[in-house]
Parts: sequence; C-alpha cells; structure tokens
Amino acid sequence: MKNSLLPFIEGYQKFRSQHFAEGDTFYADLVRQGQHPKALMIACSDSRVDPALVMNCQPGDVFVVRNVANLVPPYEQDFSYHGTSAALEFGVTVLGIPHVILFGHTMCGGIQSLFDHSCEKCGSKSFLHTWMGLARGAHDQIEDKYADRSLEERVTLCGQYSLVNSLNNLRTFPWIQERVDQGSLHVHAWNFNMSDGVIEAYDAVSGEFRPIEEGFSL
Repeated sequence: MKNSLLPFIEGYQKFRSQHFAEGDTFYADLVRQGQHPKALMIACSDSRVDPALVMNCQPGDVFVVRNVANLVPPYEQDFSYHGTSAALEFGVTVLGIPHVILFGHTMCGGIQSLFDHSCEKCGSKSFLHTWMGLARGAHDQIEDKYADRSLEERVTLCGQYSLVNSLNNLRTFPWIQERVDQGSLHVHAWNFNMSDGVIEAYDAVSGEFRPIEEGFSL
C-alpha cells in the first residue's frame, strides 16, 4: 500500500523541478502579486472531475471549493461550522471574485446515493445523510416527474435540478445577492458530462442546460 503513494512523490518532484528551477519566476510572481482568481468554483469531491484540469487552468486562475455533490446550502447564521459558506464569503467579499460557478457532473456518486439509498444506510445522524438532504427535494421532483426514465437519466436530471437549487441557495446569501444586483458578481451553473466531455450551462431564461459552445456568453 505504501507504494501507491510513489506516483504522488514522483509527481511532486517533477512539479518542483518544473516550477521552482532557477530562473523560473511563475510561483514567485504568484506569491508576490497575491491571488486574484477569475472565478470561484463549487465543485464535487469526485476524484475523476477536477475543474482546473477540465478548464485547462493555471495555478491562480480559480478558487475551488469541493464537497460531496457540489452542493450549496442556504444562508444560515447559526454560528456553527459552515465550510462551503465560509469559502464563498472569503472568495466573494475578501477576494472580490467576479464569477461563481457551480460545477456539477454526470455520474455523481452523491446524487446516486439518493437513488440507491446508500446515504441513508449511514444513519439519519450521519454527516452524509444530513448533507445530501440538500438535494433530496431535487430527487423527489425527478422521481415524481420522470419515473418512466432510466436510472442513469434520472440521476443526470437530478444533478441538474440540484444545481439549480444550489443556484437559488446562492442568492439567499445577502452579500451575494447584493453584488448580483449591482452587476459586480455573476453566478452560473455548469454541468460536465463525463462521457463526452461536454459542459452544459444553465440558461435561466429557457430553464434548460445547453452546451456552452452554442453562443454562450457571460
């Protein structure tokens, strides 16, 4: 099992030789200039979907928050521990990031757990069961409207419905809605299809997801 970490060590050594060699100032510039990411991304923890890789980003381009099923909870002020909300607040109010992108994907294990009830097997008091409750409304809508569809189709649709729900939850944060109203912040919901590599963006006007290549604009 120890040998399974060797690729990480070798990768680190390669990374360091590429970016910290004498004369290479890339990271020195990032340190000197501070971080000024172009977008804040709420992405899934799924090991197969790294938004920075999908978007071919460079270090410093995106401020990434990852959690199970790329969910955003509604605004709550109960002085408890809210990692995703804290990251949103830091990115929006401290770093002044102009875009928040909810980055979902097909074949999501978290969304799948709502259909195979694996999250319920952890117990009603488990972290996973409570967290996935944020998407349970989307699941119930899909089961009600699309009961005749295949499981794969229902899971994909549920992921999309969950993205829209998280988009609505974003707007419950007062400092997000204020900036959206001012035009200084833009919020987006994107869904990455792992089978064909296509990203679809949510169009609030039509209420549909469509490929970002089709006349997509910010």
